[in-house]
Parts: sequence; structure tokens; C-alpha cells
Amino acid sequence: MEVEEKQDVEDLEQSLRFAKKFFQIHTPQLVGDQIGEVLVLKTLELIQSEAVNESHYYFRAAEIFEQINGEKNSEKARRWMKSHDENLVALFAQTSDLNVGLADKGLCTLSIERIEHKGGKPNQWRIRTGRERVKSANRNDAADIRYIVTALHDPMPWAKPFMNAILSPRILITAGLTLLTLVIIPIYTLLGIIDWSSKPIATSVVVLGIFAGLMFHRLHELMNKGVTEFPVLWSRKLGRNKLFLSTSSGVENNPLGMKAVTIEAKCSICGEDLIIDKSREFHGRYIGKCRIAPSEHVFSFDHVTKRGKLLR
Repeated sequence: MEVEEKQDVEDLEQSLRFAKKFFQIHTPQLVGDQIGEVLVLKTLELIQSEAVNESHYYFRAAEIFEQINGEKNSEKARRWMKSHDENLVALFAQTSDLNVGLADKGLCTLSIERIEHKGGKPNQWRIRTGRERVKSANRNDAADIRYIVTALHDPMPWAKPFMNAILSPRILITAGLTLLTLVIIPIYTLLGIIDWSSKPIATSVVVLGIFAGLMFHRLHELMNKGVTEFPVLWSRKLGRNKLFLSTSSGVENNPLGMKAVTIEAKCSICGEDLIIDKSREFHGRYIGKCRIAPSEHVFSFDHVTKRGKLLR
């Protein structure tokens, strides 16, 4: 069995950020290099919009031609892309200055992919990191899997500030005390210690307390486990494996960050999708369970290395 991994958007974003700086230092002289720069910038822009997944990272010759030349001409754009294909491929060769620089930084190298269509549909180009394939002949060879980070789709307006936040000590203390207060007040209300003299107000306070309690639990779990579930009502569309992860913020004196992501993985035994869930059997750990064999094909979940080991 062979499982081909999807694109890891998080890895791709890091490599594209480096490529953007690379082009700022090494100003493209050849048209093929200019095309590569445009593809890098347009793909990075889509990723940072946090509203699309890798199915959107494809660009037609007409789009690229117009971006560079300011002219709309599909037929001319097709011939133009073809004439500069050799230089474009050389830019993303594994031995190119760009990819050597990426490798030196420990980042994923980049490659150019052209999707050729038939029946009059225009060809498309995209930039991606190298693909990894996991081959397994039997269960004993299927011990390792890799989790893939993809974009979180359609967050509700109130969820956007939390999509990629810095958790400074001040923010953590303030948020913790605020949520704890919002939990205690409804308890006092239900016990009759606090009388709001209005049933609608009392009901609203209790509902707010329930919401605050859920959020306090999420924050507590994130601090203790480094991962917690993304609230269902914070996204316009229902979906599996939407999580908050603790990450490095890259900010001095504020090392901890919080990032909302969607995680995907394939079972290395049967090739089906994995569902990330909290397991009582494994003492509240988050694990990856096969969609069609959730009791038999079970993997560990490491949100830092994005790797998993076969648990049983």
C-alpha cells in the first residue's frame, strides 16, 4: 500500500516566507525568476487570508501574465509561459540557490508543479513543498504516520482574533480571571446568593457562565496538553479535526502562541482518514483513530513534530 500525503500548509508558508525574503535580496533578472516570485507572493497571500485550502493554490498562465505584463491575453500568455518554462523549472530545482538556502535553514524545499488539462481547459501552475510517500507492506511497517496542517475554513467573525494569537502572561492571567469570574457569578446566581430581580437577566448570566466555563476548560487544556478542540460554533461549517494548538509565537518574552488549524492524516494501515479525538482509554490524550477501524487502527498524536506512532 502507498499513501501520498497532502500539502502541509504550515510547512509551505514557512518556506514561502523565506522565498519572499530571498527575492528581496536577489532581485529576479530572468522572466522565469519573475514568474516564480509572482507565484510565491500570490500563494503566500492566499495562505495568509486563512480562508482557503491547497485546492486554491493554482494559477493560470493568463493570471501570471497579467500580473507581470499588465495585459490580458490568454493565448499570448500560454506561449509566453511555455517560452520561460526552462528558467522557471531551474529556479525550483533542488540544487538552485533558493532551495539550497531553504535546506540550510532546515525548511522544506519548494518545487513547481504544472497541471496539464485537456479539452480546452487552461493549464495551471502551483508551488508546493516536496511530497512524502509512506510505503508499507504489512502492519509492522506501518508504525509511523504524518499529520498534515491545513487551513481552517470559514471562521466566524468573533473567532478571527483567536486564529493566531500570542498568549503573553498578562493575557493568560487576565483571560483566566475573567472567565473564572464569569463562571462563579452564575453559580452564586443559581444558589440564590446573588439576586438579579429579573428572570431574563438571571437566565442570560447562567448561559454566559456556561459559555465561560467551556472556554476556561479549553484554555486550561491548551496550557496542559498543548492542544484543545476548536469550538464547533466558531466555524461556519462543521468539520473534523479542527483544533487549537500551542505554538512558538516568535516574540521575545512571549514564547507561547495559539494557532487554529485543521489537521489531516491517512491511516498507514488501510489508507483511510484519521479522526483526532480525546480518548478516555489513553488518559485523556488526543489520538488519531481510523475512520473505519477506530478501535484497531490507533495512533499517537504529537502536534509539535506532527508525527504519530501506532498504538495498537
